[in-house]
Amino acid sequence: MSKARLEAFSDGVFAIILTLLVLELRVPDVANHSSFGQYAAAMAPLIPKVVSFILTFVMICIHWVSHHYFFRHIGRVTIGLVWLNNLLLLWLCFLPFPTAMLGDHPTDPFPILLYGVDALLAALTFYALRRYASHAKLFKEENSKALGPRHSIPAITLYGLSILFVFVNVYLSLACFLVVPLLYFVPTMIQGHNTS
Repeated sequence: MSKARLEAFSDGVFAIILTLLVLELRVPDVANHSSFGQYAAAMAPLIPKVVSFILTFVMICIHWVSHHYFFRHIGRVTIGLVWLNNLLLLWLCFLPFPTAMLGDHPTDPFPILLYGVDALLAALTFYALRRYASHAKLFKEENSKALGPRHSIPAITLYGLSILFVFVNVYLSLACFLVVPLLYFVPTMIQGHNTS
């Protein structure tokens, strides 16, 4: 299989996942000519759904950017890489379900646990993908260290902690979910600021 075909398939799946996420956001039932206050009251129950949507959208976009960067530096594709990539897509395809559940029950332990387990499985699979590529020498030579499995460790750690914290305090679990995107954006913003 060509690398281009694998990337095209993956990009299509990423696009579908992002589209499925928004389907859980339904317009509230509001009478014609309602006041701003009535609209605000009708929209208030949607806030947890919108927050879980944004969180998952950002998380999937981080995976997409990492996936794009990873495959840009891959020299060749093997069948093992293809199936690890498919496994990553499996966990990401499932993510709209716990996202919807989390939006409906934002402080219940089970939806948080389910979200954390799925996010952890995706992070572990990306780790396996990177490790496999490094071990099989699939990276273009100069990029092998920069794209190794260590890049997945922070997300694996935080998602693992989020699962443990469910049994202690759900707000600590939710905080772990929010910290993961910061690990990817803050260093990039600092590097960009230092180079300008």
